[in-house]
Amino acid sequence: MELLIEFGKKTLLELGAFRLSVAQACIFLLGLILLFFLQSLIFRIWKKNEALKQLSPKLHRFLRRLTSYLLWLIGLIILLRLVKVDTQVFFSFALLKSEKFTLTVMTLFVLLVIFLFIRIMILFVEYLISRKIVKNELDEGKGHSMMQIARYLIWIFGILLAIGAIGLKLTFIIASVSALLIGVGFGLQNIFNDFFSGIILLFDRSIKVRDVVQVGDIVGEVEEIGIRTTKIIDRNNIMLIIPNSKFTEDTIINWSHHDQKSRFSVSVGVAYGSDVQKVETLLLECANETPDVEKKPISFVRFENFGSSSLDFSLFFWTYKTFRVENTKSRLRFLIDQKFRASNIVIPFPQHDLHIKSDFRNKT
Repeated sequence: MELLIEFGKKTLLELGAFRLSVAQACIFLLGLILLFFLQSLIFRIWKKNEALKQLSPKLHRFLRRLTSYLLWLIGLIILLRLVKVDTQVFFSFALLKSEKFTLTVMTLFVLLVIFLFIRIMILFVEYLISRKIVKNELDEGKGHSMMQIARYLIWIFGILLAIGAIGLKLTFIIASVSALLIGVGFGLQNIFNDFFSGIILLFDRSIKVRDVVQVGDIVGEVEEIGIRTTKIIDRNNIMLIIPNSKFTEDTIINWSHHDQKSRFSVSVGVAYGSDVQKVETLLLECANETPDVEKKPISFVRFENFGSSSLDFSLFFWTYKTFRVENTKSRLRFLIDQKFRASNIVIPFPQHDLHIKSDFRNKT
């Protein structure tokens, strides 16, 4: 037993005035294990609690993270007291020292607390905005834009707070960053362009989350607007990551910006001699019987042209399902073909007359 006590008193780690014995290290390690099991136990009880199950996912995540952060923060402080570590010496120990800057354990601890504070604030803001979206007090696209802006503002505030906490002067940071940016600025022009374009998109809201946009030949739904890139899901359910500068420099079609419903058309040709009034009636019937086609504004038919081999018509309709409108068009075409066949209206195929001239010459 005496040997064990003597072994426990042996110095395991010694850094300047700070000293950690084998016994203290063992107690600290056991304390960390107990904290881990305590966290697991709390979350198991959490899962079985019926009242907590009724909480929204955002609030549930916020409270879970907050509980975890506070548990480990308080637990580590108690452990340091329990193992009788000289906290003043421990926190004042210099990990990095230079003429203008000194990094101590206390500085790291303060940075950790600031990081936890930032995370808690972000989760709290996300919960508040998500709650307003669920209650229809806030538009989803506007809510996501506000959430992104709030994240960046909180991080900027947290970084400035951290700079002040570790004792660095802002003038020194600005001078260092300026020198760095001058050196690499030319090589990072596109990145900075995307960065400022992202800020413009978040503030002017010309494009919002859940908008259906067309970029070149690609039609997709905006999933997320980031500070540098925007994520879009196309009709094949493929995620596309597009630089934000693309949205500020090129012409983009936003199907959802003015109104959530948009007008589309389906074209069809019928044989010459067909009853054009009957064609119009059948096309309007197809529009009225097709799901996702809106009743107001009412659909209408336009007699487009006397084609080379057909009478050309277009059926115009409105729909809210702009992202999946090709499926609606397909259902319309199936129904048009079915009704035209039943009414003996022929959809002709292109016809061309070929005249061949022959020049027969007598060969002698």
